[in-house]
Amino acid sequence: MRKHIAQMFIVLTLLLTSCNNVAPTAINLSEIPPQEVLILMYHDIRPEPVADNAYVVSTDTFRSHIQQLHDAGFTTISFCKLIAFVDYGYPLPSHPIVITFDDGYRSNVEIAAPILYEFGMTATINVVGVSRGSSVYRHTDIITIPHFDWDEVRPWVQNGTIHIGHHTYDMHRVHQFPNEPWRSGVLPMENETPEEHKNALIADFERLRHIIQAEIGTYVVVFAYPYGWYSTETEAILQELGVRVTLRYLPPGINTIEPGNPDSLFLMYRVNMTEEIWPQDIFELLIIER
Repeated sequence: MRKHIAQMFIVLTLLLTSCNNVAPTAINLSEIPPQEVLILMYHDIRPEPVADNAYVVSTDTFRSHIQQLHDAGFTTISFCKLIAFVDYGYPLPSHPIVITFDDGYRSNVEIAAPILYEFGMTATINVVGVSRGSSVYRHTDIITIPHFDWDEVRPWVQNGTIHIGHHTYDMHRVHQFPNEPWRSGVLPMENETPEEHKNALIADFERLRHIIQAEIGTYVVVFAYPYGWYSTETEAILQELGVRVTLRYLPPGINTIEPGNPDSLFLMYRVNMTEEIWPQDIFELLIIER
């Protein structure tokens, strides 16, 4: 019993640390109206545009996006602030928005983070664990986009610009190799039993969660599905593991967050930001999505 209580205390301490020590408030949650929140999704940022690539935004375009949001009066918030809003009625700013990056490319800390910091904004980077500090795909010699290591991102987490989310340790597969079982994101492999699938997802999730806690000192509350692929079973497993927020990819949409309703934080919609979305279109995009 004492060991169980001690473990729960450690988890609670890590959660509060990662969520900025938001304290409960004596508020009737049913009296607080829902809040609409848009989540933007980025991947790689590069100095120049890349033709026909929906996952790369140039530095100038990204800066213009952030400038447009800033000038329109939007305030970036962390997912922990959304959790606090749901659990305790913690007030959100009048125009809240969440910025996310998937995969954890080096450009996120070298290009995006300084721009976010300049405008007083924050973002959550959902990292793939096996790729930390690597420029090759998994355990191969296939060249891929460079990913940041923990030392590179740690200062940005410490100053509050970046938050870290979970994008699996090694279930974000791109290439299929001979004699290697294929898994589509976190979904079951062919002929894999439900128990085998559950154990595989738990092992992968816990491996990266422990690494994030050791390297960054925060408790994982956000999980972004690779390719947006999910199932009823994966949602149940992740919730058992203590995940409070899950992120999908398609379709794009706006999220209605309800105080007292934790389910409103699961399978949240995002809008993929591309080079073709011009800065002056962002505000119109937000209005359309509402």
